[in-house]
Amino acid sequence: MRFTKIGMRFTAAALSALIGMGFCPAMNTQAALYERVNGCYQLKDGTNINEAIARGIDVSRWQGVVDWTAVAANDVSFVMLGTRSKGVIDPNFHTNVQGASAAGLKVGAYIYSLATTPDMARAEADFVLDLVKDYPISFPIAFDAEDSSTLGTLPPYQVSQVINAFCDRIKEAGYHPLVYANDYWLANKIDLSQMNYDIWVARYEAKHTFQNPVMWQVTSTGQIQGINGNVDIDFLYQDLTPKLPGNLWRTIGGKTYYYQNYSMQKDTWINDGTGWFYMNNEGQPSTGWFDKDGQRYYLDDSSGRMFTGWKDLSDKWYYFNAGGSMNTGWLMDNGAKYYLNSDGTMATGWVDLNDQHYYMNETNGHMKTGWLDYSGKRYFLQDSGVMATGWIDLNNKRYYLNNDGSMATGWHTDGMVKYFMTEDGSAATGWKQLDNRWYYFNTNGNMSTGWVNPDGNWYYLAGDGKMQSGWLDDKGAKYYLSNSSGKMTVAWRQVDGSWYYFAESGAMSSGMITVDGKQYYLNPSDGRMKASETFTVGDVSYTADASGVCSLTPVETPQETTGDTQPVTTPDAPAESTPAQTESADTGNSGTVSETAPGGEIGPGIGMHK
Repeated sequence: MRFTKIGMRFTAAALSALIGMGFCPAMNTQAALYERVNGCYQLKDGTNINEAIARGIDVSRWQGVVDWTAVAANDVSFVMLGTRSKGVIDPNFHTNVQGASAAGLKVGAYIYSLATTPDMARAEADFVLDLVKDYPISFPIAFDAEDSSTLGTLPPYQVSQVINAFCDRIKEAGYHPLVYANDYWLANKIDLSQMNYDIWVARYEAKHTFQNPVMWQVTSTGQIQGINGNVDIDFLYQDLTPKLPGNLWRTIGGKTYYYQNYSMQKDTWINDGTGWFYMNNEGQPSTGWFDKDGQRYYLDDSSGRMFTGWKDLSDKWYYFNAGGSMNTGWLMDNGAKYYLNSDGTMATGWVDLNDQHYYMNETNGHMKTGWLDYSGKRYFLQDSGVMATGWIDLNNKRYYLNNDGSMATGWHTDGMVKYFMTEDGSAATGWKQLDNRWYYFNTNGNMSTGWVNPDGNWYYLAGDGKMQSGWLDDKGAKYYLSNSSGKMTVAWRQVDGSWYYFAESGAMSSGMITVDGKQYYLNPSDGRMKASETFTVGDVSYTADASGVCSLTPVETPQETTGDTQPVTTPDAPAESTPAQTESADTGNSGTVSETAPGGEIGPGIGMHK
């Protein structure tokens, strides 16, 4: 930098008094060339600079090619780089910023301002910001206020307005602004009451009069290894680290960038503490749908922040896991199970996977289990969510689900077996009256045919499952089933005015039988009991009284009966020992069957026939 040296040179004694009581050893009377001596930086004449905590330089094209590794090794901690020369970018800026950064120096920048209005100052700030944004700037950006032909023509309050316009713009972009000026300008050309920015003061060879600057440019004729010729040397008074965050967002020229350890992040994921972002190859956050390494992400349309969890996009729901990548396939979240299609959309309604069917709630996408009523049909979804088909057992009931999963009702045939599925879909068991006919279904729901004994009584069900009543021929035997209950008759029963006897097997008896020690004769052709008549069986004559009890016919009987017997007297009503004790008369097949299930309170076994 160039500036006009102002004011008188202080003597060594005066300078020592200005600095005050220091912590460094007594000054070295030999020239120290602004180096550290015995732990303390010194002026050329050996005067201690007690407040200095680090040494740096500022360079521009005038220093030519710089060996930055050698510079860094020569106790140089920071550098301020010139950005503009003769109205264009300093030709050495790009080389210098890259070399200084690589050597490990803190790097800042400055512009020699020619602005005379706040707008011009803001334009200069934009120029600097656009230039430095791609580099790891880890030190302040300074406004160099020293041009007497431009800025120097303005009154102090306008000078401060121009300076503030530049510094405000730099601060808004996340950099720390400095104001560079010499003692004279600070005392006479700038209205410091309107300005609140740190000062980088310039005064050569003697201590500055401006109070509390953060940095002092002490000479323009310094000598530093790695630089041919003279160079400006600066001393830092204050640790600026708290004012120079390395990780932050910056908006420059209307575009947003993220810096990590002072470097703009490109083509990489970053986490700013609030979430993840992907910075594209221009250093700006990607937004919207984003594909990376075979995974798909959604980045907020405004901020670029990566989404996790559920996201509604264009009326479709998606789920992004903790890593931000879009889920597909099955998902368990907060105790509910979901299915996400190959495009990431949450499935609703029926889902077909590997020849298995699932149903996802139309509103929230939850996988359904248990019973489902859909489009007038009922389905059952197992605990796995798979739609059931065929037989299932639930709560001691059996159900049948058709091949399409719909629950069967009414008559159902499975193989050679018939079932009746009730209105709730469960298979009927026990007695069931359908269309005024009784059927019996076993514990598995199978419709029974033939003989059944569900309650200690025998019943007969035809091939179509209907319970039979009245006379029954089965395998050469005749049976009688109660018209009211369907029970198979055992022992005596009167049917259509005639008495019959049915053995323990239920088969109708014929011929001469003995019951309770008494003999009865049942016509072999139809099983009817003979009563009040004399008849011959073989060569023996018998007489049946009115109750059907048979005895040998007395010899003195005047009239004999041969062949078909004829009643000898009109039979009286059956005595107390007649079959009437066991079974009342039945009206045969013309009788009415009870409306109540066989075996029920009024049905089989409980009616008038015991």
